[in-house]
Amino acid sequence: MSAAPAPLIADLFRREYARLVALLARRAGAQHIDRVEDAVQDALLAALRHWPIDGVPRQPSAWLLTAARNAYADRVRKHRREVPCDEPAEAAPPAAADAAHEGAFGAERAFDDDQLRLMLYCCHPALPAEQQLALTLRLACGLSVEEIAAALFVAAPTIAQRLVRAKRRLREAGVEFELPPAAELAAQRLPVMLDAIYLLFNAGYLSPESDVAHRPNLCADALRFADGLAALPATALPRTQALAALLHLLAARLPARRTADGRLLRLEEQERARWDHGLLAAGLRHFAASCRGEELTRFHVEAAIAACHARAPTFADTDWDEILAHYDQLVALFPSPAAHLSRLIALRHAHGAAAALLALEASHEMDALEGQLLMHATRAEFHAAAGDPAQAEREYRLALARVRDPQLRALLEARLR
Repeated sequence: MSAAPAPLIADLFRREYARLVALLARRAGAQHIDRVEDAVQDALLAALRHWPIDGVPRQPSAWLLTAARNAYADRVRKHRREVPCDEPAEAAPPAAADAAHEGAFGAERAFDDDQLRLMLYCCHPALPAEQQLALTLRLACGLSVEEIAAALFVAAPTIAQRLVRAKRRLREAGVEFELPPAAELAAQRLPVMLDAIYLLFNAGYLSPESDVAHRPNLCADALRFADGLAALPATALPRTQALAALLHLLAARLPARRTADGRLLRLEEQERARWDHGLLAAGLRHFAASCRGEELTRFHVEAAIAACHARAPTFADTDWDEILAHYDQLVALFPSPAAHLSRLIALRHAHGAAAALLALEASHEMDALEGQLLMHATRAEFHAAAGDPAQAEREYRLALARVRDPQLRALLEARLR
């Protein structure tokens, strides 16, 4: 037994929540997923009671699995006492659907991954896309309601309502954990699965609104999901390869994003020799594979931007005009508040902070980001670069009022000084 910092425990709980729900739900059956969630929550609460006293177990995942199984069994027994006519709750899910589609998915069997199976369930076409995405991020990825709301720029109560409605609709439709035909998977379920993996990676790469800005375990999970889908014949489409390219190219920077004492480093401060060149090479291979065919997604455009950074030997050698052109394409074809803000950052490097500030003040595409930490920090950078220290200080202080991660706070305070 040993102690562990609270952020590490929180990250472990998030990761294990998704894994435990996926594992137990597949065994118990989709109709019992609410009971599975309750049992997993029971296990996490038991850990919060015991671990501060006894210490973190040497095998925390095994401890939580045992606790979750016991909690599930307790809930089954309690339900049987209350409703004696109820059917047996923990039955093995039917395997007939798997066998029927074995040929369609090939030998790799990436969907032996319980969390990917759970993603398939969450992305069932019986649900509207916004409910699919919220349910996938909650059940299969383990993000909290608040984290999902921040990722989607939606109020937390709205996300909570989507989750309740989605689970009720799937339960009423009798949806189970089964593999759909390959055509349905690619056309109807894969797009939302890829969006969820993208948002999961972003939550780990930089979460300015959370207590821990950098959570590499979330990035690792997203990479595992992307690799699994990119290796499966039914899902190895150009859009999947483009997402895999983007995630590998971004993950390659992770070793250089912090100093030895944990201080966050901006892109221009990073030692590119510390970037993971194996991940860079894999990202460029996926990017080449994504260019086969005529499909163009936002993952293609963002991967092209990441590839520009990867090919530049130094920050000073970055081709900001090319990156700006890619962002112009991104906001034209796939607009979002985050894309518009990123385009302005590229504009600042390509044509100066004054041009970026003018464009920022004239734009309303980023209204959803107004008042958020990222918007204030970006404005502060622009004003500082434009030679307006008073306005930069005001924006930095507004950003600091919203930051929770201590390392991100240290970075902003250093910029303020």
